[in-house]
Order: sequence, then structure tokens, then C-alpha cells
Amino acid sequence: MSGFLKILIVFLVSSIKFLIAPALSFGMGLNFLQTWLSTTAGGIVGVIGFFFLSRWLIQLYTRYFFYYFHLLKVKIYGFFNLNIPKLIPARRFTRQNRMIIKIVKKFGLAGIVILTPVLLSIPVGTFIATRYYSANRFLLLYLCASVLFWSLFMSSAISLF
Repeated sequence: MSGFLKILIVFLVSSIKFLIAPALSFGMGLNFLQTWLSTTAGGIVGVIGFFFLSRWLIQLYTRYFFYYFHLLKVKIYGFFNLNIPKLIPARRFTRQNRMIIKIVKKFGLAGIVILTPVLLSIPVGTFIATRYYSANRFLLLYLCASVLFWSLFMSSAISLF
């Protein structure tokens, strides 16, 4: 397998599942600099892509689906419009939802940013950060800095052992 293909595989893996990318890279025979650059670039491209995708999905939901599921428009005699609230079933909380809410309430933005590359995957962590902290104008910068830090830390740790 060529070196470019190895770097491309590590790049793609690190954009989605960042935790296993440095070990995969060293397992494929890449050196420290190639590992660090490919995992950092892949993670940052993944964060940027999922950040804008998350913003678009949240806007789409609030624009088209939120009111559709929460208000029922009723016409009476063809000319009166009435907005009647539709009954919404109780929300089910799964173990994953509880974990997300616990992280958001206990650690806040810093906890989500730190845990995104390693514990949460990049798509899930970026979506949660965008959902709860989209008003912070430095959110994308914080997420990219977290990927940079974890990439350097994990690549260094794996290369030493």
C-alpha cells in the first residue's frame, strides 16, 4: 500500500472516529510527523464539516419541523384559523441522552470540547456543542484546538510506547 493511501485512510478515520486513528497510523507504519499531521488535518476537517452540517440540520428542524409537530392548524368554517397545541407524548430518556445532558450540565462547554475527540466521536460531540453552545462565536476554534491538542498528545504517547 502506498504512503499516500495510508495517510488518506488515517485522515478519513480521524475525521469520524478520532480515538483509533493514531494507533491505526502507527500500525500502518507511518512516522510521528505523518501521524500527527494526518490525524490533526482529518480531525479538523471533520469538526468543520460536522459543525456546518449540524448548524444546517438544527436550522432545518427549527424552521420546518418544530412547529409542524407542536401546533395543529385548524380551519373553522373555511375562514377562521386556529392554532391548537397538539399533544406530544412524553419524551423518552435513554442512557445516551442522560449521559449527554449530564455532561452538558456538569462540565459545560469546556467538558464537551475536551471530550469530543476522545470519548464522544467528532460528529456527536460537534453536534452537541453546536446544539447547546452555538451562540459562542469561538466554538469552532475551541473544537479545532481540542483536536490539535489530542492529536499531539495521543501521537506522542503512542510513539513513546
